[in-house]
Amino acid sequence: MATVTYRCPDDPDGCQASATPGFCVTHPATVLEAVRVAAFIVTEAPVAAAVPTPAALTLRFLGRVIAVPAEGMEIGRETGPLAAVPGMAELTQVSRLHARIQLLNGHLYIRDEHSLNHTYLDGRELTTARRLEPGQVVRLGRDVELHVEAAQYDEFGLPS
Repeated sequence: MATVTYRCPDDPDGCQASATPGFCVTHPATVLEAVRVAAFIVTEAPVAAAVPTPAALTLRFLGRVIAVPAEGMEIGRETGPLAAVPGMAELTQVSRLHARIQLLNGHLYIRDEHSLNHTYLDGRELTTARRLEPGQVVRLGRDVELHVEAAQYDEFGLPS
């Protein structure tokens, strides 16, 4: 088996070498180049890196519990699970697609989808994606508050 060392072609001695292909840390637009191949013998089996599983979260809205899927979801008056809430279509403060919850690096993050009336997390306007944690409050526009909770399931596997 062989290993490859990757170095920055702009400054091979000054920039940090890498064991994986990618981009230079110092020169982010520069692709690292393979510069050395060395043979070695593996004596131990490689250990797989543990991928963190996202915390199971729910959103509580008007007495309803909405489970957040591990891969995330869309939030809006015409998209995602909020669209099924009676009266949601009349709430013009909430955009059709207002925000998105997505899985990033093993955690669930929320980001505003360029909504007219903005998305807030714990009273702060979202300008970038922010990590969701139990106990936080997501506000869509001025009217709609979603309470983030840790998922709790009943004996049938449904969010309670």
